[in-house]
Amino acid sequence: MSAVEPVTLEEMQSLVGRRFPGGSARVERWENFLLHEVVGMTLPPDGRIHPIGLFHVPLAACGWSYAEIFEICRAESDEAVRAGEYEWVLHGDVLEGVDFDITGEFISVDRKKGRSVGEFDRVTFRLDMAERASGEPIATVTNTWLFIRSTP
Repeated sequence: MSAVEPVTLEEMQSLVGRRFPGGSARVERWENFLLHEVVGMTLPPDGRIHPIGLFHVPLAACGWSYAEIFEICRAESDEAVRAGEYEWVLHGDVLEGVDFDITGEFISVDRKKGRSVGEFDRVTFRLDMAERASGEPIATVTNTWLFIRSTP
C-alpha cells in the first residue's frame, strides 16, 4: 500500500451513507465444522453456524475486499488499521447451506486522539444478512475499525 495524502475529517465523513456493493454468502457444513473446531466446540446437528462466523461471512461477501475497504477509508498503511468494536444482532438462526444476501453501508466517522496511537478515525459500518429465499433479516453486524492518522 502506498503512502496517501492526509485526509480531512470532512472527506472521511463523506463516507457516511455510502453503500457497499453487496454480495451473497453460503456456509457449507465443512466450513461450519472448522468454525466450531477453532473454538473447541462440537458441531451441532441442527446446522447452526457458530457466531464466530459473523466475523468473516458478511465481510467476505460485502462486495469489497479488505484492501479495498482500507483504500476507501484512506488507510495510511496496512499496519495503520486496528479492530475497534464488533456488535452482532441475530434476528434468526444463521444456518449452513442457506444462501444469504449481504448489504451494508458506512454509518459514522469520528476523529479521535488516543494516548498511545495519536490521531485516528473511528469508522463504523453495518452489514446486514438476509436469507435469500425469504428475504428475512438474519443478522446485523456492526463493525468499527480504527484508521490511525499520522500527524505532520
